[in-house]
Amino acid sequence: MNGRIETILRRYGIAGSVVSEEELYGGNVNLTYKVTVRDGASFQTYLVQRINPNALPRPVSMVRNMALVSDHLQRKGIRTPRLYAVARTGERFLALRYEGAEEYWRVEEYLEAVTLSPEDPEVLCAMARAFGECNAALADLNPALLQETVRGFHDTYARFRQLWKAAEKDACGRTASVRRELAALKAMEERACEVSLRYAAGEYPVRVTHNDTKFNNVLFTRPDPPYGAVVIDFDTVMPGMVAYDFADSVRSVAKVAGGTAGEPTATLDTERYRAVARGYLQSMAGMLTEAEREAMVPCVLAVTAELAARYLTDYLAGDCYFKVAYPEQNRDKARLNLAFAGDVAARTGEMQAILAEELAAVWR
Repeated sequence: MNGRIETILRRYGIAGSVVSEEELYGGNVNLTYKVTVRDGASFQTYLVQRINPNALPRPVSMVRNMALVSDHLQRKGIRTPRLYAVARTGERFLALRYEGAEEYWRVEEYLEAVTLSPEDPEVLCAMARAFGECNAALADLNPALLQETVRGFHDTYARFRQLWKAAEKDACGRTASVRRELAALKAMEERACEVSLRYAAGEYPVRVTHNDTKFNNVLFTRPDPPYGAVVIDFDTVMPGMVAYDFADSVRSVAKVAGGTAGEPTATLDTERYRAVARGYLQSMAGMLTEAEREAMVPCVLAVTAELAARYLTDYLAGDCYFKVAYPEQNRDKARLNLAFAGDVAARTGEMQAILAEELAAVWR
């Protein structure tokens, strides 16, 4: 791979020789490398990524969205990794033909990060505050300037339609083995899809949203408060609904998993949930409409059930979207998210009360 990486860096006008190359395994979708280059006596580290066309079928639009958003944030003083431009074209992506196939690559600044606990409420508050700051700073960016690079990415109703089609097609002969999971999703479908149907009907504002607000998509650059939180990974930035950004953060950090792969359990950690609500509202409370505030808790169920449906759809289709380490991994992830969705559905009132308390604290 070393020669290929050097070719890519040259196209970006980056001089020097590659001294180290490390594949990073944290992401679910793209192939990503940490690459260190020596140019004379100086060293510079880059993040070099090949975009997965199965997961992100419009890579050109995707990177142009990323550039538009990161440039907008940087003009407002919000730090994001620099997205490098190809020397000849000025584009932030590189189309490269390799072994008869067209590949799309991007190169961005690699930021050194410290490792902090996703169980520390203070850290989670900083994470959510950073996502909220991005949402707030993007409020004056016209969503119509961005392309929808993955149609219906957070359209829960559409995700369920895709699941039922995959189950009916049964391309890999797996449907019979997940009848229980399919039945559980069917039982929660109407409630989980309500928010996306109301969004499609125009009941919520269309905003520029991140759409993948998990813990790993914030880098912490300092070990002490306020931790220097930097939002990264704008692959799925698109027009959308901000309540999904809040909800996906909750899903990613407030889930306490247990049991086994075959019989998982997952419950809501209310202290972590409160920390996410506090941080997000500190940045976004004044920007949200009443309808958006009311949608925040229902969106936690929606995004969790939606992800369970996506994992199960990918399992039925042959693991085309998410990277898997073993054949049943998508099925097992679907089971875990189903368990969490069930707990969230049962605790909606408690979640609403906590959200109201944190909102009142921000407005005091």
